[in-house]
Amino acid sequence: MSKTKSVCIIDDDKVYTFGVKKIIKSHLPENDVTTFENGKKALDGIQEMMESGAGLPDLILLDIDMPEMNGWDFLKEFDVIRSKAEKEVEIFVISSRVDTNTEDLYKIEWDEKVSDFIKKPVQVAALKKILS
Repeated sequence: MSKTKSVCIIDDDKVYTFGVKKIIKSHLPENDVTTFENGKKALDGIQEMMESGAGLPDLILLDIDMPEMNGWDFLKEFDVIRSKAEKEVEIFVISSRVDTNTEDLYKIEWDEKVSDFIKKPVQVAALKKILS
């Protein structure tokens, strides 16, 4: 059995977010799931979580293409927050625009910040694997 994890989904697609949250809760109900519709709201929410004593999430599922603040800008800003905490956070970039041609380029630039790149639609098996 996997240990309980705090999962943060950052994605502007409400249908996708609903589906992923439902998959996580039905297959791994012990995990806590928080959702945000863009990078700015996620940064604000994560900052509030830290101030309330909840701390950083264990895992972030991050979309790239979002309004107000995209995933890359989120990563830059989140790095400041993460550097102040003593907790390791796994970040999985989940996007329909990530393909094998660009994935290697992304990994070079974001190697230390991103655990892996996963193409949408995300499969149940892939979610179970990253949550275990």
